[in-house]
Amino acid sequence: MLLAAVLLLVGLTPAHAAAGDGSSFDSPLAVPLTTLDGTFAATNEGRSTPGGNYPGRPIWANGTWYEFTAPADARISIALSSSFDNALELWTASGTLVDSNDDADGTLNARITVDVTAGTTYRFAFASNSFNPRTGPGTVTIRPVDAPAAPTGVTVTPGDRSVTVTWTPPASVVSSSTLVCSVDGGTATYCGTVSGAGTSATVDGLTNGVPVTVQVHNQSTAGVSLLSPGVVATPRAMTSLVVTTVPAVVVTGAPYAVVASVERSDSAPATGDVTFDIGGATSTVALVDGEATVTGLVSLAGTVPVTVTYAATPDQTGGSATTEVVVGRATQTVTLDAVGPLTYGDAPVTLTATATSGGPVTFGATGACTVVGATLQVDGAGDCAVTASQAGTTEHLPAEASTTVTVGQLVQTLTLAVPGLVHGQTADVVASSSAGLPVTLTATGACTVTDGRVTATDVGTCTVTATQDGDANVLPAPPVSVEVDVERRSQTVTIDPIGDLLFAVEPVRVVATSSLGLPVTLTATGACLVVGDELRTVASGDCTITATQAGDAHTLPADATTTIRVVGTGTSATVRLDAELGDLAAGAPFTVRASGVLPGSDVVVVTVHSTPRELARVTVGADGTAVVTGVLPADLAAGDHRLVMDAVGLDGVAVAAEVGFTVAADGVLGRIGDSVLTRVPAAAAAPAAAPAAAALAVTGPGDSVAVGALAGLWLLLGAALVAWRRRATV
Repeated sequence: MLLAAVLLLVGLTPAHAAAGDGSSFDSPLAVPLTTLDGTFAATNEGRSTPGGNYPGRPIWANGTWYEFTAPADARISIALSSSFDNALELWTASGTLVDSNDDADGTLNARITVDVTAGTTYRFAFASNSFNPRTGPGTVTIRPVDAPAAPTGVTVTPGDRSVTVTWTPPASVVSSSTLVCSVDGGTATYCGTVSGAGTSATVDGLTNGVPVTVQVHNQSTAGVSLLSPGVVATPRAMTSLVVTTVPAVVVTGAPYAVVASVERSDSAPATGDVTFDIGGATSTVALVDGEATVTGLVSLAGTVPVTVTYAATPDQTGGSATTEVVVGRATQTVTLDAVGPLTYGDAPVTLTATATSGGPVTFGATGACTVVGATLQVDGAGDCAVTASQAGTTEHLPAEASTTVTVGQLVQTLTLAVPGLVHGQTADVVASSSAGLPVTLTATGACTVTDGRVTATDVGTCTVTATQDGDANVLPAPPVSVEVDVERRSQTVTIDPIGDLLFAVEPVRVVATSSLGLPVTLTATGACLVVGDELRTVASGDCTITATQAGDAHTLPADATTTIRVVGTGTSATVRLDAELGDLAAGAPFTVRASGVLPGSDVVVVTVHSTPRELARVTVGADGTAVVTGVLPADLAAGDHRLVMDAVGLDGVAVAAEVGFTVAADGVLGRIGDSVLTRVPAAAAAPAAAPAAAALAVTGPGDSVAVGALAGLWLLLGAALVAWRRRATV
């Protein structure tokens, strides 16, 4: 008989996985064997660690380190083989030296025999003699010294055409385990082998109902153990039981049958008797082609407990099953009256329905509606599913009827009010939906809309449009638009206060602003003028300042005017001959200084004798002052002369100043007279806040002195008297 074993292999595994590179004691490689019984290739090439550290590590040089964990207490030998003088040292992983060897059996190869303890991790080095360190490839052979003992605790569990064997390995090194089977007392044959320290195997290919005796023995390179005592088991087919009813749905008053179906795992027909317990009534029926049936059953509505059992036979397992037969109630019909049509926002609707059982009907709804009692409430647009239910009785099954009606969306309208606007104005827009939904506002033309407020951004037509897109329950609203005309905005111009000014003061800055921050243009009339934003006085009297903002496409024009007084500082003048008595008259220098005179007018200097002669002319500066210099002509005749200055005062009245002098017969200056102011024009009344106008300055005595009587005196004193006199303009 051919038997097959499914084997469970247990390999030689370290207590903790060695993950090193073998370069040191602390970085070992795992021994590449499944048991402590085999040979593997090793090398110490690339190693250069010195030895000679006995009793410390390493004892030998150029070692490659390996690690294993003893699976059992055992005596083992470890032997090295290489072309060079190798050496071997064995330590526990905790650092205790177990044994060390250089040359064994008169060869250059090392070998040790040691006792190892189950569960202890060991590390050894494939190394070189430290006196002549070498490297190269080689092999490591690990063998048990003693033959293994027989396994114990053998168990055999029957299966379908198979048995599963398990055992306990001995406390020694095992290379493999072999199973020996004897079928129905026949000849024993090998029926399976487990490599390594495996502890179980499955033997297939047996015949259900035929007993088999199983024994196990262990082996290693050191020898073979005795066979374990035989254990007998009989394979049997596994069976499964299914209980059903015919028909599948059982109803009160209708006959039905209970069927037990038994199947074997080896597909052979199940045999034997089946015992039924149906609602307390028992009966036994023989299996025919794997089935047993009880017919002619009738039950009331409810549940009927059913228990089915069948006994095991030599070649199959037994089994049982428990179930309940549910006996159903009679059916009934519910009729639901028509519902709808419906629209979101409709008033509640009363529902009506009847049941053939005569029992009470309850209502339910899902989707776009809800039900309270028999009242249907529309909650939104969409499908509304209404259900009428009758819960059933002891004789009738529950029943229900349902219908689905589509709830239409609500129609909405919009209202919109937009106020009149001027450019730059922001105002509230009033917009609403008849459905109470939020309204969206947009704007085109001369305005924009943000957060429900309209802002005029230009002049012209502003169109505001209200829209509402609706939602799941409300239809979109027709858009509504309102047009308004955006007018230009108004503005005000302001001139900061300016007090009355004295003529010829430093320019004053005029500050004029537009309420909208637009640029302002300044102009002035009267006794002042404006240059840029500076106010300059040009005369005494009223000064009117006008600030103008011309407006633009968005803004109306605006202006502001203010009037101040410009008060004269008083007119003064001096005429001076810059010469000494006895100096030649011809070419004698003179200087004329005037202030408080009309800017832009001329100051003219002339000499007067028989015929007036103009000597110099200058234009008065903007500050009302002028300085004139020159020299007397060379052809002045002997006699009395006057050096006369003519100018125009701030009030427009002519003023003059002069100095008299005499030219002697020899052409020298014989007299230089005092200068006397001859006339002061009537000054304009000054404002209370301004200082009083100064009178023209006068030098020398106030009265004229006859030229002849004073000539000698002038010559003795060597002084010049300057006469001022005011003269009326003809």
